[in-house]
Amino acid sequence: MEKRGRGAVILVSSVTAYIPLVELGAYNVSKTALLGLTRTLALELAPKGIRVNCLVPGLIETDFSKVLHKDEASWNKIKENHQLQRIGQPGDCAGLVSFLCSPDASYITGENIVVAGFSPRL
Repeated sequence: MEKRGRGAVILVSSVTAYIPLVELGAYNVSKTALLGLTRTLALELAPKGIRVNCLVPGLIETDFSKVLHKDEASWNKIKENHQLQRIGQPGDCAGLVSFLCSPDASYITGENIVVAGFSPRL
């Protein structure tokens, strides 16, 4: 990227950086650290034409979140807390990542962008 004079780095944090879960102590801390790393790297790499942004997903239906949706009643309760009344899918994040890597996002760097289905707790 440096040799080309342009590029994009996308880090992946988590909404637990903003709303920590007691059960995920170290995970929360590591995801919070990525928010600061995004801004620091953006400043450091901008003169080289490299943009750095961070995807901050909310609850996305993945293998990692399977533990939450094993119990249908709990899963439905979680959905009630999201204004879109559904849990995110990996594709909900993919479009944002594609955009951030594209020339259309050439003036965006150092941003932590939340994709969480508008959880009112944010």
